[in-house]
Amino acid sequence: MTYQEALQYLNSLENYENNTNYAYENLQLERVETLLEKLDNPQHKFKSIHIAGTKGKGSTCAYIFSILKEAGYKVGLYTSPHLIDFKERIKISYQDEMEEAKGRLIEQHELVQLVEEIKPLAEKIPGLTFFEVVTVIAFLFFARKNMDFVVLETGLGGRLDATNVVRPLVCGLTNISLDHTALLGNTVEKIAREKAGIIKKNGLVVTVSQVPQAWKEINDVCKKKNARLYEIGKDFIFDVIGHNLDGSIFDFRGIFDSYQNLHIPLIGQFQLTNAALALGIIHVLRLHDIVISSYAVKKGLEKTHWPGRMHLIHRNPFFVLDGAQNPDSAHALRAAINMLFIPRKSILVLGVSNDKDVEGICRHLARQQNLIILTESNSPRALNVDALEKRMPEYQRVIKKTKRVYDALKMAVENISSRDDLVIVAGSLYLVGEAYTVLKEMRIPDFE
Repeated sequence: MTYQEALQYLNSLENYENNTNYAYENLQLERVETLLEKLDNPQHKFKSIHIAGTKGKGSTCAYIFSILKEAGYKVGLYTSPHLIDFKERIKISYQDEMEEAKGRLIEQHELVQLVEEIKPLAEKIPGLTFFEVVTVIAFLFFARKNMDFVVLETGLGGRLDATNVVRPLVCGLTNISLDHTALLGNTVEKIAREKAGIIKKNGLVVTVSQVPQAWKEINDVCKKKNARLYEIGKDFIFDVIGHNLDGSIFDFRGIFDSYQNLHIPLIGQFQLTNAALALGIIHVLRLHDIVISSYAVKKGLEKTHWPGRMHLIHRNPFFVLDGAQNPDSAHALRAAINMLFIPRKSILVLGVSNDKDVEGICRHLARQQNLIILTESNSPRALNVDALEKRMPEYQRVIKKTKRVYDALKMAVENISSRDDLVIVAGSLYLVGEAYTVLKEMRIPDFE
């Protein structure tokens, strides 16, 4: 089996990342557990940290991974979706010859070997999905690489998510808001209930500050399961020192330690909340007698890498990439843009998935734009540009459209006229991944 054949097999499975008509209740942990049992339950052979929420999951996981890596642990990181390469979903840390902590993605031959092993077993279990099989592959890979820790991002919801077969040391809950409403429910309460499904009996839980409806659901689940709940803003406090295009600096006060002048390279106010959640989880590990040094905390935060989210990939003029696929994420992006940029001209390249709240996203991103370029990614979920144009708000009429992401970015570059111009690419991680690849090859004019 070649690498492409392995991917072809995985992509032949039902994939809710691409199919918006997939019913959430079709997800069954029993299928995943059956396959894992045939492989001697690799998910129980490493310590895990489990993260759910609507937005900020990936960057929170990336912070934790980086901190534990700098602390000298062998750490696995499982996230989704990928931006460019499937292998981005499965990552491990290692020490090089210079004893420097580094990370690498699963290699092609490693993935092929695991697919060849798992495919015959998976074919005997009807209904297994793309994400379920990939999750099992990741667990088996991490177990065989003898990871000390694995940091897991849920794929969808939490209660029925394939990752929810682990026994985590700590669960983390990022901001919860309306998204995937067709699958998870059309109220914050219903969505919070699904996300809180990752909480285990007698477990440890750290959450960011939530809206009252979400907080009540989380608190109720913790009480029913006798889980200990900690909150950012109450049990863990962070104070902003400053922001710029190189990231943010903040102080953090926790249960056991305090840190001053911590630096994160990811830009945007919302990233401070995600970093604080990561630090809260690192603190709570002390209750399992796992102590992480302040040096590892500082270095880990500084070295965190998480592309495609408020990602400044070019300066003078400025190009920012951000998934921003729901109204709350779009609001956070707009707040960050207003705080960090004073553009002479602002251009928005927008593409969204067909199950998203276009009006809600546009309410935050479409205003104050000199030009909006509508496009669609290669994803089967991408909303057609003509349908997207029809759903644009009446107040924004400066619009161009093209089906190809390359043409949209070329159009944006052609409309740049000064070093202070800003191009925002947003609305979908599928769009951002495609744009990231295109922009690395495209010549962007530099202004002195």
